[in-house]
Amino acid sequence: MAEQTDVLIVGGSMVGLAQALFLAQQGIRPVLVERHTHISAHPRAQAASPRTMELMRALGLEQKVRRQENPHAQYGDILQVESLTGAELGRFDGPFRHDPNEVSTTGWTLIGQDRFEPVLRAKAEELGADIRFATELVSYEQDADGVTAVLRDLRHDTETTVRAKYLVAADGFRSPIREGLGIGTHGQGVFGRQMNIIFHAALDEYVAGREFFLCFVSNDKVKGVLGRLDDADRWVLAPSLPPQETHTEYSEEDCVEMVRAAVGVPDLDVAVESSSSWEIAARIADRFRSGRVLLAGDAAHVMPPTGGFGGNMGVQDAHNLAWKLALVLRGQAGVELLDSYEEERIPVAEFTVEQGVIRYLQRSGLDEEVAARHRPETTVLFGHVYRSGAVLAEPGGDDGAPVEDPTQPSGRPGTRAPHIVLRSGGTDVPLHDLLTGGWRLLAGPDSGLWETAAGGVSRLTGIDIAFHRVGGEEPAEVVEEFLKQYGVTTSGAALVRPDGFLAWRAAEQPADPAVELSAVVHRLLSRTV
Repeated sequence: MAEQTDVLIVGGSMVGLAQALFLAQQGIRPVLVERHTHISAHPRAQAASPRTMELMRALGLEQKVRRQENPHAQYGDILQVESLTGAELGRFDGPFRHDPNEVSTTGWTLIGQDRFEPVLRAKAEELGADIRFATELVSYEQDADGVTAVLRDLRHDTETTVRAKYLVAADGFRSPIREGLGIGTHGQGVFGRQMNIIFHAALDEYVAGREFFLCFVSNDKVKGVLGRLDDADRWVLAPSLPPQETHTEYSEEDCVEMVRAAVGVPDLDVAVESSSSWEIAARIADRFRSGRVLLAGDAAHVMPPTGGFGGNMGVQDAHNLAWKLALVLRGQAGVELLDSYEEERIPVAEFTVEQGVIRYLQRSGLDEEVAARHRPETTVLFGHVYRSGAVLAEPGGDDGAPVEDPTQPSGRPGTRAPHIVLRSGGTDVPLHDLLTGGWRLLAGPDSGLWETAAGGVSRLTGIDIAFHRVGGEEPAEVVEEFLKQYGVTTSGAALVRPDGFLAWRAAEQPADPAVELSAVVHRLLSRTV
C-alpha cells in the first residue's frame, strides 16, 4: 500500500525547505526528500533579501534569522584587495543590514544558506512538514490524478512508494526532474564556475582590524571571495574557475595553495574541510509546470550571484505556489489556478536573471544599451507585475513591463500591495506582517457594506477574507496615503492575495458589494458560481 501525501517536494536546500514551510503554514503537510544526509555546510547564497525577510516576519521568524547572521555581518562593507595582506584596491557598501527601505518594514539579513536553512527546516517541521534527509527519489510516474514516486532510504537501503497529488521539483540547477520532463531552458548560458573551499586557518593577524563582510581577492594566482563562517578560525574561499573545470580537479594541496595566495602568506597553516563547485550561468526553464509536477528555484531559473537574487527568487517561487496549491488541494479553487504560477513567475524570472547578469557584467564594463536596462535593487525585489488568471486586470494603461517602480506604486491588480502601517487594537502593524496565509480586503473610511460582503463571501466559499477599514483607527495621513497608493476613493476597496499581491480593486463601492465581491473571488479562483 502506497504512503499518501498531498505534496511531495524533491530537494531539501533553501527553496525546498521554504516550500515545505509555506505549505505547512497553509495547513498542508508535505513530504520533503533530500538525498544528502544533512544540510550543506557550504554557505552558497549569502543573504536573505528584504522581500524574503518580509515573508519571515509574517511567520514570526525575523529575529531567529537575524540571530544566525554571518559573524562579520555587522560590518556590511565589502573589501577589494590583491590579497588579505596585500594592497587594498577599494571598499564599497554591501546590502544595508536590518535597515528598512522605503517600500518595506525590514531590510537585508547577511546570512549564509548554511545558517538560514536550519531555521526554515525547524519551523517547517514544527508546523507539520515531514522532512526526510538521506532519502532520494528513485523514479516517479504521473497520471491525471497524481504522482506515484519510489523513494529510497539511503541509511537503511529500503524503498517506499509514495502517492502524492502534486510534486514540486526543487532539485537544483541540473534538475533531473526537469530534464526527464523534456523541459528545455533558454538564456545566455554559462559564464564561468565558482568553487567553495571551506578551511580552517588563524587569519586574525592578517585581517589587522579591518572590518568587512566579504573580501574580494584578485591576483595572478587566485580571483575569488573570502568570508568568515564562524567566530573561530573557519573560513570560506570562493575562487573563480574556468567553465569547463570543477572542484574535483583540484587536490587538497591545490586548495591550500589557493588559500595561501588569497591571504598572501606562502607558508600559512591551512586545514581544508571540504570543497564544492557550481556554475555561474543564466538560464530559465521554458515551462515551470508539466501536469502535476511544478519547478521551483534553480530547477526553474539560474542566475549569477551578483545582487543576491537567485536563492531569494526561489523562496518567492515557493511562496507564490504554496497558497495556490493549498486552495486547489482543499477544493476551494479550480485546478486552473495553478496555471497562474507559471504565468506569473516566468516573466519575473526572465527580468531578474537579466538584472543578475547586468550586475555580473558590470565588473568588466557595460555598453550603454545594456547599462540602460539596469533597474534599482528595490524595483528588482518589490516591483513585480503579475498578469494571470489570479489577477483581475483593469482595462487600459498596461505597458506590459514586468516591473514598476515600487516607490511610486500604482496600486493596480498584479502588483505587490503597497507598504502601509495599519492600526489594530491600538497597535501599529505593517500590512505585510498581517499576511499569514489568508486574504485581506482593505477598504476606505466610507466603506459601508464591504465588511458585510467580506464576511458573507468567506462563509459561502470557505475562503478566509479578513476585513480592515482604513480610517477606523488610522489617522488622516494614513488614510490619505492608502487612498493615493491604492488608487481608490473613500468608499473603494482592494483585495490582497495571501502572497501580498493585489488581486482586484474597486475604485468606489458598487451598488451591491456582496454580489460584486463574490463574483470576483469565483473568477480569481476558477470556481463555478
